[in-house]
Amino acid sequence: MVRTPDGDLVPCQSASMLLDLVPEARQIADIDLLPIANIDSTNLEPSLWLTLAKTIFDQMKEYDGFVLTHGTDTLAYTSAALSFMLQELGKPVIITGSQVPLEEIGSDGRGNLINSFRVAVSDIAEVAVVFGSLIMRGTRAKKTSAFDMQAFTSANDPPLGHIGLSIKFNPDIRFRAKRKPLLQAHLDSNIAMLPVYPGLKPEVLEFLAKSHHGVILEGYGAGNIPTEGLSLVPAIQQATTRNVPVVVCTQCLVGSTEMELYQVGRAALKAGAIPAMDMSPETALVKLMWVRGQASDLPTIDSLMQKSFAGELHEVS
Repeated sequence: MVRTPDGDLVPCQSASMLLDLVPEARQIADIDLLPIANIDSTNLEPSLWLTLAKTIFDQMKEYDGFVLTHGTDTLAYTSAALSFMLQELGKPVIITGSQVPLEEIGSDGRGNLINSFRVAVSDIAEVAVVFGSLIMRGTRAKKTSAFDMQAFTSANDPPLGHIGLSIKFNPDIRFRAKRKPLLQAHLDSNIAMLPVYPGLKPEVLEFLAKSHHGVILEGYGAGNIPTEGLSLVPAIQQATTRNVPVVVCTQCLVGSTEMELYQVGRAALKAGAIPAMDMSPETALVKLMWVRGQASDLPTIDSLMQKSFAGELHEVS
């Protein structure tokens, strides 16, 4: 971002400006610029994920790694989308951004960009987010602060690595290897997300299920939903009867859906709800878009949603 004379922050017009402001990056790697989009990430739409994935895939043989600069507002959605669409990676795809624009005093953008190139020439081979001192799996990164420089955390999973005086990776990272990458560019963006809150009318869920091909329902705690008074159970039942998946995740930052624990959770399961387990809402939404783009029957959707493709969940044995 750059600041206008009026004080507004808008996207800079030239990607080369980023490297002009951080010339040290060229000491780390030989860098080519591949401009794809120039938008505020708040305006991102799912169709851009397809463009990003296809562009990276088409250039896979030409480069040893990729660094994608991205606004922080929707960065977690994009990192999850690329994690699902780019399978069997043999080299890194690193995504980064900043809390403070590069041109401004105190910007974290310089460090994040330099560290992203350092990670991009390392032995990691997966989609990862580099932000602050953390290296996070693309399906686990979540923005948790609009103030702190460490704006992202790794949700429900240890970070892939830490950046301090040196870069230290965890032993379970996916390492570089000669693999044949796969482009799994399936996407049905007609998916809605709805948080459960006291007083939520079932008609809202009914409307979304009629106008969308799937719904992510952010439940309380372990995935609990109201079952008395303004019960959502009939709406879930109606949706699943019409072959519209309703996936229930938790509103909590830490934890997993354990819907069999409470009666209010079991009722949703009996109505056909699919547990998101320990996926973040952002990842659950993107994954349902991806799964719905390649499957239409509920049993297959249920099975795919509860299978780990990019480290997005811990499977229950």
